[in-house]
Amino acid sequence: MIIAHRGAPGYAKENTIESFEKAVALGADMIEFDVRRTKDNVLIVFHDERIQGKPVDDLVYGEIKQIAENRGFHLPTVEEVLRRFRGRTKLDVELKERDYEVEIVELLSKHFEKDQFVVTSFNEPSLRIIKDNYPGIQVGLLLGKLDASLRTRISEYFPMKRCNKAKADFLVAHFKLLRFGFLERARRNQKPVFVWTVNDEEAIWKLLNDERVCAIITDRPDLAVSVREKYFSSKKGTT
Repeated sequence: MIIAHRGAPGYAKENTIESFEKAVALGADMIEFDVRRTKDNVLIVFHDERIQGKPVDDLVYGEIKQIAENRGFHLPTVEEVLRRFRGRTKLDVELKERDYEVEIVELLSKHFEKDQFVVTSFNEPSLRIIKDNYPGIQVGLLLGKLDASLRTRISEYFPMKRCNKAKADFLVAHFKLLRFGFLERARRNQKPVFVWTVNDEEAIWKLLNDERVCAIITDRPDLAVSVREKYFSSKKGTT
């Protein structure tokens, strides 16, 4: 699968309706977006902890929406995105914070069938809460924090203890973790792997040739879809 990371940020601002529309038009199989909660408990699609220097969870949605509009973009709620893309694509939903796990799954399930979305997070407790309450929902443990300590980095290269603790169905690994036998360990433990964020043509081609990888997350869904078409064309030519 080709998963559009925050949509198609090369064409429109990330995590916006416009970015997601472009990703769908380019042929991505899924769109990935980030979820945060405002002070007035609105679930929004936004990556950063702060907007214009202010903590997102200290602002009500109306304030955040106005700041975004002053900066030239519309910041959507999760429900807006779900209503807009229901029946049109699959979703990869990343939880950036804790304590709204049940709320987000209930909202997703209202608009999408359970096989039409996955939920991912760096936080094992969030994933475990979802699996304990909704065992049929697929969840993935994110690995590859940019500011990780040495201890955390080692746990990412050897993630099965964390994976089992989270009850994760699959691993979502930064491409730099695919060393020292990472993919083989995942295969032995029967854990599918999504790889993020892959924007290089040669790297995309290499991952397409690796049966241990089931999804590529990219900022460049146009490139990834094009490379995949070439890959399958080359396979047809050898049969």
